[in-house]
Amino acid sequence: MSDFVKEVPAQSPDEPDAHGVDLVDGDEPAVRILVRGALPATLEHDGRTWAATDETHDAGDAPAISVYRPA
Repeated sequence: MSDFVKEVPAQSPDEPDAHGVDLVDGDEPAVRILVRGALPATLEHDGRTWAATDETHDAGDAPAISVYRPA
């Protein structure tokens, strides 16, 4: 679903890769977080459940940022 934002170097295999995620709710400003490991179908943040979408945000020269919306 998303490209890696940060790849862990081979010398540190015990640290999972991190993905950029934008939590988007209507016209409110997105909240950007990092999720370590594989991206789940849903995640909990700030007392709310967020569901993955097929949307991404362009991060310029960096990998795309996955978009989650309220479940």
